[in-house]
Amino acid sequence: MPSEELDPGWGEIKSGMSERLREIRLELYGEHGGPMLALALDVPFRDWSRYENGATMPAQVLLRFLEATGASPGWLLNGEGPRYSTPQD
Repeated sequence: MPSEELDPGWGEIKSGMSERLREIRLELYGEHGGPMLALALDVPFRDWSRYENGATMPAQVLLRFLEATGASPGWLLNGEGPRYSTPQD
């Protein structure tokens, strides 16, 4: 049973999170920086593109993303609070 059937709001959460992933990537790596971020996360660029389009991101990739970008987990999940856990240059 897909997770959307278990929690009707899950699709909206995933959609918002994918938008925030893209925002962080654009801010830190630029419009064409997807391949650089994918390399930093040790994932194929094709996979990164899927995450930005709403595919489920594996936990280990999410943890690498948080570490590499300094993104705040709470902001990434629900868009609330500060965007970054650590100050950005």
